[in-house]
Amino acid sequence: MPIQPTYPGVYVQELPSGVHPITGVSTSVAAFMGNAKRGPINAATHIFSFADYAQKFGGLDANSQMSYAVSQFFLNGGSEAWIVRLALNAAAATLELKDGPNNTGNTVLTVTALDEGAEGGNIQVTVDDSTTDKTIVDSDGKKVFNLTISYLPDNQADSRIEVFKGLSMDTNSSRFAESVINDTSLLVKVSVARSNSIPKTPWPNGARGGSLSSGAFTQDKFKNLLDSTHNSLMIALDGKDASLVTLDTSNLPDPDKKDLPTLLNDLAARIQKAVRALNPTTQPWAGFTCQAKSGDNTLVLTSGTIGTSSSVAVSDAANHNVADKLLLDSGTTPKSGRDPSKLAGGTGDAFDLNNNPELLFPLNGNALDKVDLFNLMCLPGVTDAGTLNLAIAYCKSRRAFLIIDAPHPDSTPPGYTPDQMVSYMSGPYLPKGDFGTYAAIYYPWPQIPDPLNNNTMTSFPPSGLIAGLYAATDSSRGVWKAPAGTSATLLSVQGMDYTLTNAENGELNQLGVNCLRIFPIYGAVCWGSRTVSGADAIGSDYKYVPVRRTALFLEESLYRGLQWVVFEPNDEPLWAQIRLNVTSFMQDLFRKGAFQGQTPKDAYLVKCDSETTTQTDINNGIVNIIVGFAPLKPAEFVILQIEQLAGQIQT
Repeated sequence: MPIQPTYPGVYVQELPSGVHPITGVSTSVAAFMGNAKRGPINAATHIFSFADYAQKFGGLDANSQMSYAVSQFFLNGGSEAWIVRLALNAAAATLELKDGPNNTGNTVLTVTALDEGAEGGNIQVTVDDSTTDKTIVDSDGKKVFNLTISYLPDNQADSRIEVFKGLSMDTNSSRFAESVINDTSLLVKVSVARSNSIPKTPWPNGARGGSLSSGAFTQDKFKNLLDSTHNSLMIALDGKDASLVTLDTSNLPDPDKKDLPTLLNDLAARIQKAVRALNPTTQPWAGFTCQAKSGDNTLVLTSGTIGTSSSVAVSDAANHNVADKLLLDSGTTPKSGRDPSKLAGGTGDAFDLNNNPELLFPLNGNALDKVDLFNLMCLPGVTDAGTLNLAIAYCKSRRAFLIIDAPHPDSTPPGYTPDQMVSYMSGPYLPKGDFGTYAAIYYPWPQIPDPLNNNTMTSFPPSGLIAGLYAATDSSRGVWKAPAGTSATLLSVQGMDYTLTNAENGELNQLGVNCLRIFPIYGAVCWGSRTVSGADAIGSDYKYVPVRRTALFLEESLYRGLQWVVFEPNDEPLWAQIRLNVTSFMQDLFRKGAFQGQTPKDAYLVKCDSETTTQTDINNGIVNIIVGFAPLKPAEFVILQIEQLAGQIQT
């Protein structure tokens, strides 16, 4: 605000510069849509690595083309993606925990998998109270229980365990089961059966635990067990071969200065930590617990394994008897024969997205509608023309670009040979006008070792690795550089479904098909950079992928960078500010080599004045800005003209 001078002197006032820097948006955020092993359905999930994908969607899955495409995206240079898991007739697996033995009585707690799908059947639930007499109570005297949620898929490295202790069925308790689990669990949600009184706790259904003889632990024997010559135990869990467990003896408490309950707590923690360290991700080691019972100076051990007859055998490394073999109560099995601790009923298995386009674009809106920005869309394995046309139209509305997988022998229409691809591109399958400039098609399918099938060479749709190539090229050279050429190496690709000749490549290139080739020395590379409307006969302004993507980059960046203009006074001062900011943005790109031309005048133009915005426009609240650029187009054809010179006769 203006300064009001009141005394003689110097006044300092900061004035706005009118500069609103325009920042270029990211150009290689990919969006993948398809089926997955697990994860949220019809919701966009943001990830930054394949490890993120594995954690949230279950990693590679033989029934999911999307899982392989995401893996190849990050392997080839991708760094950011949105994942939308689609499922048909999906339902979450559930488990009803009852208050009586053999899974009888009344249902008191219902456990439901967070993610729909059959994968929820790999979630198991163990109920225990960590005692042999079931008398654990909270501070108010109400009975409490422990709940262990175990996700144990075929891939053991992806397993996880969640342990919730001291849960209460009382809605007024700070450890109310619903509040504790539903706020923190990444695997399940629970629902307590509502009744006029506080429901009973669920009946224990897992390993209860066994106790080491109290005679084994006195102050003297505690010290003997943990000294440098006796600090190793042989522990066998659930009938498996015994493993040597070495306890940490650092900072060993002085038995003469500590009471036995304190010493037992210390010993229990050391034993549990050492056993779990044997294999922290798999049962029975990951679920092993050791707790001290101060009442009778014993240690309670349990393997935590669900649905098996559990046992723990302990001796010292010299096979001196620390305790006899301990049989643990593993619970009972219901009359139906089904393990009472395992969730069941989940549905939502793999399906063919080509035959269910309504999953991509339902009437209530696409899951990507809520995503602020994505630039590339991949629908791995989708070759249905109707579905692809819907996807292209959506990409145009979002200023994004669709990467299309060429038809495969099993697709409709089929595609394998160059002749079939010529028929496909000449037919009425894909749009050839303006809409066709928002997509590019790649052929043939590459062959990549499949880690789930002993690294057998397997054909995969190319969209994921091409999206990764786009990202790598954008990062190293810029969006204006064609993602093709000898530097456009396709990592992990070791073969192609069809080996193209130069003549076949030339025929397909003229129709707008981007070919994948394998060359000596260079290996597997992308050898084309045309849009679907890039056929020579069409003559589109956006014939090339980098030209269309550069235009999309400029449009999105300027759209976001000029939001401040709205509601400003529409006159020459505003127009001058617009010219200043847009010119600064375009000049920076010119210096980076984004445009043709040796001078800025040759490379771009920015116009916003009384010629672009008339008085009628001003009256209607409109300001018109014209931004032009001279795009860089890839050098597809390098022609060498060689002339033989006749020898000159010297005179």
